[in-house]
Formats: sequence, structure tokens, C-alpha cells
Amino acid sequence: MALSPMMQQYIAIKEQYKDCILFFRLGDFYEMFFEDAKLAAKELELTLTGKNCGQDERAPMCGVPFHSADSYIAKLVEKGYRVAICEQVEDPAQAKGIVKREVIKIVTPGTVTNQSMLSEKENNYLASVWRGKDKTALAYCDISTGELSATAFKTETDCETLQNELVKINAREVILSEDAAGFLDIDGLKKITNAYFNILNERYFSFEAAETLINHQLSAENASISGISRNFADEPELTCAVGALLSYLIETQKQNLSHLTQFNIYEIGSHMALDKATIRNLEITETLYDKKVQGSLLGVLDKTHTAMGGRKIKQWLREPLNKVGEINMRLDAVEELVNDVIMRNNIKEALKRIYDIERLAGRIACGNANGKDMVALRNSVFVVPDIKSELAGCESALLSDMGLELSDLSDIYNLVDAAIVDEPPFTIKEGGLIKEGYSEELDTLKLSIRDAQSWIAGLEAKERERTGIKNLKVGFNKVFGYFLEVTRSYYELIPENYIRKQTLVNCERFITPELKETESLVL
Repeated sequence: MALSPMMQQYIAIKEQYKDCILFFRLGDFYEMFFEDAKLAAKELELTLTGKNCGQDERAPMCGVPFHSADSYIAKLVEKGYRVAICEQVEDPAQAKGIVKREVIKIVTPGTVTNQSMLSEKENNYLASVWRGKDKTALAYCDISTGELSATAFKTETDCETLQNELVKINAREVILSEDAAGFLDIDGLKKITNAYFNILNERYFSFEAAETLINHQLSAENASISGISRNFADEPELTCAVGALLSYLIETQKQNLSHLTQFNIYEIGSHMALDKATIRNLEITETLYDKKVQGSLLGVLDKTHTAMGGRKIKQWLREPLNKVGEINMRLDAVEELVNDVIMRNNIKEALKRIYDIERLAGRIACGNANGKDMVALRNSVFVVPDIKSELAGCESALLSDMGLELSDLSDIYNLVDAAIVDEPPFTIKEGGLIKEGYSEELDTLKLSIRDAQSWIAGLEAKERERTGIKNLKVGFNKVFGYFLEVTRSYYELIPENYIRKQTLVNCERFITPELKETESLVL
């Protein structure tokens, strides 16, 4: 027996994403079939059912509601699975035949962007490893914050150095070439880092493709490379590692990476190298036995008031400074903050009002932000001028430089404040997001819609009076839109301008040119 059209579509899409669990959107649910269903039912403790698909046996099936899918996706990703999100990409009312569906995103351990799936004070790094003849390169990125760093080191020390770097950044996922996988002790690295390792085809690490991707990212207006002075063209290993990272992100996110424009290239040895045993035994980020932050060095020192500060202090503890000049600059800044109690308290109170700007910017750049995110961004940048003002009078070089480099972001504040309502809806689809007065064109359209809705609301009473059809009704469905319904007993009163649209057992449905014109404004 032939498979049903829907199941044929499912299998065609699944064929392209064999290494993923496919969340296939059907109405208000994401459904999984066949082996994906068996696996998901086991891992998520779901009930395994079946669906008729045109074959003799029912296809194994399980599903989750789309509005609560994030928690289920998070559980699968936490276990190291890749999840492909397949959505309906056309209106079912306008579809001819089966609704078109496409995978809009692949969620992996290192590419999570959803706020509910991320730890507030922990970076979520995706790392890329390329092993050349003389050097091994490591690049890593947190797509939720837009951070991207890279380094290269001599191949003869690659295993130990790579292990220390992966432990330092606590990478969630590592992509590497087939060649690198053959030389490195992957099983050993898995045990030490607890990362998910993904071996990719060599095409991801193509130098020419990598160079093109990097040049594209660096062509953005605000793009820059910081850290040690290096030219990507002179570092083929770095180029391949960063290029593979960008290629993998584009493939999984299905969109551009406009917020990844700040590249930090650093030298191994610029910070103190701490291996996993040292970090664990010194209880730097968690206690030895309970694995809790409370009681560790981080638990004692972390008095930060922002998520960004929480991530930064953890990073500093994992990679302490080892250059005297940088250490003294930081100590001078700490001393000034300790001595100037008023300035310290003013900055602390301002920081309490700042949301996670890094991840807000990441969600906005990825197109995942909602109205509440925009208001949170507005409220955060509102206090930046206060912080800049406090830093302006500082004497220590580090704080003084921060004050000079910090933008007051007044243009962003003014734009969001002028455009977004103070109490925005949770989702953009609900409407009512833009303030009246921001866009004359939008205001005119809203007014037209309100007028059209009022006209339709009064149409039933108006037409009953005009035609004498006492039980005339104005109805709506997704197929025909708005229509006028007349029962058989009043057929002789039907006006000439009524256009027959559908005949039912006891009534007929009609439209009028004026009704269709008004409907186009409402729908």
C-alpha cells in the first residue's frame, strides 16, 4: 500500500535530517514517527501510539503540544540529541493539497538560543577544532551572546592544550573534522569535558569556503578583530576552525549571523591554564562532592547583579590573569571602587536595573525577540548614561577607559521608546505592539481595520432591515472568509448584488463586492 501524502512529506523531510529527531508540526502538536517516536517516547516518558499512514501496520507515533515544546526539546538536547523543528510555512486555508512544511531550525547542545533552555550565569559554547600539519586551531562561540574567540597552538601539544581550553570554556558541543577525530582521544575528551562531540565532513573545513564566510562576517559595519595582531589569511588553521563554526551555525539556525561580528583571537599562555583537576580540587566553580556553587570560590565571590557579570566572573576565575601589568590595572580599579563607597553604590544600584543585554541583542539579531524583550532592552539602556557618568570621574586606568569606551546608547533608547508600547503583548502575532503616532502609514491601516470591523459588525442588522430577511446571518470560516447566510424560506428576497458562494441543505451563502473589499482590510 502507498503511504499517505502527509507521511510521504514526513519521510522526504526526515531523509534530509537523518541524524536529528524530527519535530513535525501537525496542528497544535509536534509529532514524531517511526524510530524517532520510539526514541522520544523513551527519553521523554511519552505514550507511544500509532497512526494510519497507508501501510498495513500503523506508524509508531508520539507528540508534544507546540506551546510547551521547549521543555521537551531542552530534555532531548541535554541528553545530546539534535532536534530539527519542522513547521508549516504556508497558510492551510490557501494551500493546494498538503500544507508545505520545512525545517526552520536545528537545536543542538551548542546552538541553544531559547532563554528557558539556557543558564543565566553560564555561557553555552559551541567549539570547533581543526588540526593542521603544524598547528591545531580552536574556535568557540556563544550564539546567544554573540561572543566568538579563536586560538591556535602547536600540534605536538594539542591533546593536553585542547583539553585544558575545552574545560576552561566548559563547551557544550564540539565539532571537529574527520582528520582531527582520528588523531585526538575523543573518548577521553568526552569524559573530561562532558561535551557532545560531532564529527563533520571535511567540506565544513574547506579553506576557500571558510575564507568567504569570514570575509562576509567582517564586512559588517561594526565588525572587528580584537586580541593579538593576526591576519586570517596567514593562519589557515584558524580560518578553517572559524569557518566551520560559522558554516555549522548557518546550517542549524537557517538564518544569517549578523550579530557575530566581534572576533577575539588570543594566544595560549595569555592567561593561567587550569586543568579540570585543579578547577575541581580547588572548588573554584562548584563544591567537590555536592557539585553546588554555594560553598565554592565562585559562590563566595559572585556578588554580581547582572547575568552578564555572573558569566564574566566565572570566566575570570577559570582563566586568571598572569601578566603583572593587567593584574595591577584590575587591582587599581578594585581599590578605587572599595574606597569610593558612594560611586560603588550608585553603580551597583544602576546595574540592578539592567537585564541581560548580550542575550537580548542575540535574540533580536536572530529574530526571536518579542515586545517584552524590546522593553527590557529600553529599560536597560536607560541607565547606561548614569553608569557612564559615574565612570567619567574615575582615576584608575581600567575604569576611566571603560567610561570613555561606553556608548550611552541614547539612539537605541529613543527608537524603542518611540516605537514600542509600554505594555506589549507576549507574542508579535497578537498585534498592538507599535505605539500610535510612530508610523502614519500603520496608524491609517489600524484605523481602516477598526472601521472595517465596525462595518462588518453592523452589517447583519443593516442587511436584515434593507432586504426584509429576518434571519439573515453574517458568518465566517477559513475557506470563504465572511459571508451572508440566507435560509430557503427567504430565497425570493435575495437582492441582485448577492453573489452565490455555497449551497447547503437548508440555506445558501452569499458574498457581495463591498463585503469582500472590507474583508481584505480585516484579514
